[in-house]
Amino acid sequence: MNLCKKGISMKEGISIKENKSLNEFLNIRKIEDNFLYTLDKQVISFIRVQPINTELFSEEELIQKMNSSSVEFSNEQQPYTIFIIPRKVDIADFIKEQEDLKKKLKDEASIRIVEKRIIATHEMVANKNIIENEFYLCIWENASEDVEEKLEKREMKAIANCINNSFEIVENVNSKDLENKFVIKDETTYVLSLLIINKIILLERIDSNIYTSSIDKSNMKDNYIIVNKFAKELLKNYLEK
Repeated sequence: MNLCKKGISMKEGISIKENKSLNEFLNIRKIEDNFLYTLDKQVISFIRVQPINTELFSEEELIQKMNSSSVEFSNEQQPYTIFIIPRKVDIADFIKEQEDLKKKLKDEASIRIVEKRIIATHEMVANKNIIENEFYLCIWENASEDVEEKLEKREMKAIANCINNSFEIVENVNSKDLENKFVIKDETTYVLSLLIINKIILLERIDSNIYTSSIDKSNMKDNYIIVNKFAKELLKNYLEK
């Protein structure tokens, strides 16, 4: 996603319009916690993803991990971008940790082992540009729409999905009166309603609680749950919160 707004002249090189602040040039309104708010009313979050060493996996574990990741990302309904930032390895924290450990040790043998570890680490990175990759997940949403606009969009999509079904499209409903009701109160009720009428099929890992946190999984043996089977129960539980 390009954060820079238009307003750059290419004549005689690149120049920024006079009296324009850096934030205006970069299209940044403010940054709060993990969220960046742009001037064109986008809300963006950057989430660092810690890598895992797949070389330690068996072939079966690697296949399971690949399949589960494919399902997770293919079921994602919101836009996202994955990007990588290469950085030079910083050993400062590791060296400090080893120095602190050395101070706590009493026997000479253990102290010598830690000292050699520190020396070996310094020698490994000395005069070398060792690069490690940092992985980030970028997600964003248009914040310009108010509640009414979002509700109207959900209603239009619900109408399109219920053309061949005799479902009543409702915003608010009693959790005990869900028969033939398509609930558009928010995104969660909308997705669960889609699952009830089987317009989409959704799989969720048994250890994930995106939609299935309110059901009993103690006797389930499969790695994945077909959420459609529990959609009505999940919708009822959600509305009763």
